Order: sequence, then C-alpha cells, then structure tokens
Amino acid sequence: MEQEFNLAEELAKQPHLLEAPGNLLMKGGPEDYIGAVLCLRGTLYFKQAHTPLVREALCQCFDAFKRLAEPYLTWLWREEPPEGKPLTAYPDAKPLRDMLANMDEDYPLSFYYTSGKQSNDASAWYFDIFGQAAWEAKIGDDLSVLEFSVPLLYQEQQPLRFLQLFLDFARRLNPEQGYAGHAYNLSITNRDDNQPTEAFMAARMPGLDIGTAGLLANRPQFKPTRIKTVSWLTVLDQKRLDLVGGLDALRAQLPSSHFAFYDYGAGVVIQAGAYPYLGGDAEDPRPTPYVLLNHVLKGIRYETVGSLHGGSHDGELRLVGWSADQWLKRLDVDENEIAGWRAKLLTDEPCLNAANTLVERL
Repeated sequence: MEQEFNLAEELAKQPHLLEAPGNLLMKGGPEDYIGAVLCLRGTLYFKQAHTPLVREALCQCFDAFKRLAEPYLTWLWREEPPEGKPLTAYPDAKPLRDMLANMDEDYPLSFYYTSGKQSNDASAWYFDIFGQAAWEAKIGDDLSVLEFSVPLLYQEQQPLRFLQLFLDFARRLNPEQGYAGHAYNLSITNRDDNQPTEAFMAARMPGLDIGTAGLLANRPQFKPTRIKTVSWLTVLDQKRLDLVGGLDALRAQLPSSHFAFYDYGAGVVIQAGAYPYLGGDAEDPRPTPYVLLNHVLKGIRYETVGSLHGGSHDGELRLVGWSADQWLKRLDVDENEIAGWRAKLLTDEPCLNAANTLVERL
C-alpha cells in the first residue's frame, strides 16, 4: 500500500524548501541570505494607530503573538526610530509598550519583528506594525497595517491557532478590510531585490498574497469602500458587508459546508475552505473556494492598486501597472461557469468541521 503523504513530516525534514536565496532573479544574483520564505500571513488594515487605545490594542496583539513566537524571534527592525538604532537584536529590544509610550502621536509607527538567523533574512515568524501618525490621519491618510505570519509547519501542527489569533486581532483593532493565507515574506532590508521572486511565484500560485501592505494602504486607490483581494480568511467591515447585500445574502451564496463566518464586532471574517490554499488542481490552478468567494465579492474589489512592485532594473519580472491589475483579477470567472465551480466545491473539496473551524462561527 502506498504510504500517505505527511506534509508536516516533510516540512520538518526539509524546512529550507520553503526558502528562496536573496536576489535570486536579479542580475548578479543569487546572494547569501534568505530573500523570500513561504508562510501563512495575516494582514489587517485599521485606523487610529496614533491613539493610546489602539496602541494598547497593538501591544495586546503582540503579547498574544509572543506566546507562540518569542522563542524564535531574533531581530527588531525600525525605520528612523526616534531613539536608538534601526536594528536591535530581539533580546536587547525594549518592550513594545515602553517604546510606544515614549512616542509622540505625530510620530509614525514602524516595527518589524523577524526570526531570521541573519538580520537581513526573510523569516516565517514575523510581526509588523506600520502605523500612521496623527498629522497624517488628520489629512485623511489614516490607514495603518498589522501583519503577522507563522511557518507552514506550525499551521500543520496547530491548524486552529492562527485562525483564532487572526480573529482575536480583528476584534482588538476593528479593521476595515484584511485577509490571511499563503504569502512570501521578503527580506525587510532587500524587498526590491526579491520582488521578482514573489512575482514569479504568484504566476504559479494563485492563492498567494502579493505586495507590501504598508506601501499600499494610503494610495488613492485604497480610499473607496472596497477590498484588495480574497483569501482563506477575508475581512469585511459593516460598510463593505452592506455593499454586497449583508450577511444573509452572502450565506445564501456560499454554502456553510465550505464557508464559515465569524463576527469580529465591526464586521465579519469569512473562512473559505477547510485550510489555506496555494492553488487548485491539475485542471485549473485556481483554488475553488477562493474563486467562489471572489465572484461574490468582485463588485467591491479595487479595479487597480497602481502597482504591487517597484519598477524593473534589468527587465526582471515585476507586477506593475497592467500586470498588477491582472493579478487582482486572477480568480475571475464568467457567470456561466459558476455552477460548475459550485459542483466542484461540493464534490472535490473537504468540508468544514470541528477540526478546522472555531466554535464561534455564526
């Protein structure tokens, strides 16, 4: 009898298979550091990062993340900190609460906690706060970002912990939109040199999130009441939920056998499928639950985000302009194909159950 494939076992044996060398697809590359690493990442777009209430909520989120990740954290990067150096070894870093308490509301927040061996390594354990200053919020640029990620091995071993963490963070921060699923974390100090790796992988893995959330958040395209993308977990605040007809309308279109809804106070988190997807099957690389959710929410998706990457240096692959807009549309199918995708969901995809959903699902 053929032995059943055990993903957790294989990831434990060969964790480096999820890592890409630095500058892999750049002229003169690769270089001796980890430029990108595949992980499970959550992204939340929220407001009021300059206020004491939200800053305390961010500290509470990090407290919860540390309970899982602290043994692995190695570095703290900050962009132009008001005191101290941009790079600190994690054991030498001050507590996040203390650093925030000493920061004026008009100073932007920039904290990147990583777990790489080298300080410029991309890492799967990751916690990132990009927070807008009070003066920026007053002129309308008030969208801040929390991102956090865990290794795929951890997700395999603890399949509900990330989901619970994502929901808890949403309840603390009341985000406008967000998503969680597979992503490539890039080197903090060398993002530009590793964006071609991310673009190359995106063409082969429709389940990937792409782009640096903090750089996208306050572009003009992000101002309307829309969303960037769907994923395994997708956040809709009440305004966005109302635009798609409300919770009852969504539940009528998304079968409870494969989609779960969770109340986070300011809206809902939608779980699409029993587990995060990178791709579909040999016939079509698009994940079936994502295709169906995308179809329902397509009307509130951004038509463009400008670009997801910086410009090319030597003709290397980047998602800019038209190609970035095509990435937004990667899950689109015609209306007359939806019945086939629904049938495929019900016959081919595993159902939700107590092992892959939280008890508080609506």
